Amino acid sequence: MFLEGKTALITGAGSGFGQKMAIAFAAKGANLVLNDINESGLEETRNLVLKQSNTQILLIKADVSNSEEVNEMAKKTFETFDNVFLLVNNAGIDGGLYTALKAKEEVYDKVFAINVKGPLNVTKAFFRRMKRQKQFQPISGKIINIASVAGTPNGANPMLGIYSASKAALIAFTRLFALELGPSNITVNAISPGVFLTPIYNNDPKLIRQFLETRNVKIPIDRIGEAEWVADLALFLASPTADYITGQNLIVDGGMSISINKL
Repeated sequence: MFLEGKTALITGAGSGFGQKMAIAFAAKGANLVLNDINESGLEETRNLVLKQSNTQILLIKADVSNSEEVNEMAKKTFETFDNVFLLVNNAGIDGGLYTALKAKEEVYDKVFAINVKGPLNVTKAFFRRMKRQKQFQPISGKIINIASVAGTPNGANPMLGIYSASKAALIAFTRLFALELGPSNITVNAISPGVFLTPIYNNDPKLIRQFLETRNVKIPIDRIGEAEWVADLALFLASPTADYITGQNLIVDGGMSISINKL
């Protein structure tokens, strides 16, 4: 129960990775702040968590791309809990199947607002309070950014051009945050999933297989990812075992990104 007495805030917690991470963190004792713009999804996540764990949960509807709403979320959080030990920037959108040069300006603006400015807004709203959490020494807090293989050099996807660029930016911010917050004993890491059965693919394995075939992509471990596996990796990063890991991007993709143009 290494998260007992600690609060985990998860953005995009109404479905997919966020939902599974909420369940996983609560099972290790964490109180939860669950954020999304989808209120029904948040309620579903809360119900799933409470079926397995007895924990305190705060639901907050807020758009992470709006700094005023994020600052209000921070205010509500600290009116209910005395800490945020674990901050997970998970909220994100794909923006559609467009190459970068064909994507409209509003697609760029929306994807970067949520996928890049969102994590920046949330981190800025919470890092000062996290720095003062001396009760959790040797680590005052942990930040996990959910990026994507599409943001890595091998995984850059021209059919998700703006999305790929946004996730590359989030990976870069992960390193920058780690450098800036390391002296305050806050670790910052990213997780980059490959193809997973999540709402971003309409939870449809056939759609995923079709997507892989059209790009002639093969996965060495020939299985589509389960959202629980990302939650398990996040749980590792949240644990004391990972206290000396920071500034890293952990790729979980069954080997897909190393196999491109090789298999």
